[in-house]
Amino acid sequence: TGSQAVMVGAKVCVVGAGVVGLTTAVKTQQQVPGVEVTLISEKFSPDLTSNVAAGIFLWGPKSPDAATDLDWFQNSWTWFTDLLSKARPWETGVSKLPVYLFSSHSQDQVERKMMEGKVPVYRDCTSAELSLAQPAGKFKFGKYIHTVQIDTKPYLEYLMKQFLSAGGKVLKSTVDALDNLADEYQVVVNCAGLGARWICQDKSVLPLRGQVLRVSAPWVKTAMYADDVYVIPGQKWVTVGGTRQYNDWMTEVSPHDSARIWSRAIEAFPNLAAAEIIEEVVGQRPHRFMPRVELEHMSGGLAVVHNYGHCGYGVLSSPGTSQQAVQIVKTVIMERKSRM
Repeated sequence: TGSQAVMVGAKVCVVGAGVVGLTTAVKTQQQVPGVEVTLISEKFSPDLTSNVAAGIFLWGPKSPDAATDLDWFQNSWTWFTDLLSKARPWETGVSKLPVYLFSSHSQDQVERKMMEGKVPVYRDCTSAELSLAQPAGKFKFGKYIHTVQIDTKPYLEYLMKQFLSAGGKVLKSTVDALDNLADEYQVVVNCAGLGARWICQDKSVLPLRGQVLRVSAPWVKTAMYADDVYVIPGQKWVTVGGTRQYNDWMTEVSPHDSARIWSRAIEAFPNLAAAEIIEEVVGQRPHRFMPRVELEHMSGGLAVVHNYGHCGYGVLSSPGTSQQAVQIVKTVIMERKSRM
């Protein structure tokens, strides 16, 4: 077709090889015919914030408006349920996961309203279920939801494999400024996460430090949240968390944090006491008041599509925000070709 012909030879660069960057790169290949995509990153899996994520799909990112929120949700949920239907969790990273959300404070703390009516199960907890978290009687509000969990290591490998098999190029390099890419590419997609603080001088991006324990507890088959304690089973270990330390740049493990996480976790869920701690890991969530997904024309004429600032929702919302980013990329390339 004519429109396919005009895409040929367009060069797009995606900066950042985390879950947002990889998803954007793969979707660009899928939806922009004839495009050449290069992925540039300083770090790759398994050395990413994405690798620390427990990967549970519980909707909650901030969004500019209700319509965008719905779009992001539907595109993300469809993407992961499609991967779920392949029934190859060891390959895609995606499997089914039931979750209990408990709160001692209020009902709105356990609600994930966007998921209601769209996921297979979304209901209030029974009184018996409320006492699954200890001490009995403390947690007065609860929800039971069937969702999905994404093991990020196999998932990132799955995406990378797709990207390379579709002809994607990978460059291990540090990008100091987006302008530096103007000679080589027509469009740059900025998926630098916390790196956006330097790469495009967005000082509203700050780390929200998360430390978690990974434990061996194969008897845990359900995710459970009790106020700020969470237990999320993945394919290889159970993630126990966590911390949310704003503007905390420490990437080392804090023994104090570990002790606090563990004591609170076994108080709420005594059946964890027999678990063996495998490792302790730290990730810097790229906190921003909301994810930034928009087009910016740099002074030199370079078109930059931003897709960063997902905080703790990067894994689950990456297909949604990346879909929006790719639509912008497509529009920019079409417009440039039509002017030529």
